[in-house]
Formats: sequence, C-alpha cells, structure tokens
Amino acid sequence: MMRIIKPAHRGAKGMITVRIVRQKNQIALRNAKASLAMEGLFLTPKEDQLLTLRAERKLKESEFLARALELAKNV
Repeated sequence: MMRIIKPAHRGAKGMITVRIVRQKNQIALRNAKASLAMEGLFLTPKEDQLLTLRAERKLKESEFLARALELAKNV
C-alpha cells in the first residue's frame, strides 16, 4: 500500500524563520560586498546576480558552482 505524504505546513513560525534566514543572507552578502569594496574589488553584475540567486536559495549548490566556474573561465 502506498502512503501519500503531505508537504509540511510551515505555519506562522516557519514563515518567520524563512524571513529571518533570508534577511541574514542579504546582510551577509552586503557585508561581503563591503569587504571587497574596501580592498578595491567589485562584483560584476553577473557575479552579483549569481550570488544573490544562491543566497535566496534559488540555485542548488551544484548549479551555483557550475555557473561560478563558467564565470571564472571567462575572466
């Protein structure tokens, strides 16, 4: 007999957690950009977009690494 597994319901507490994680990722990314800027280094728009997509968990790590490698090869 096959069991149907329903997706977990996050509820209000789960949504707050997701929002907090998203905010922390955005802050970490801004801090990383600021650190680079202090050294005189800046991200290209493609690099910035790639990092933003990964921080927002819209890319799996393997996809992120593949795209980052492609960017690095084209420098």
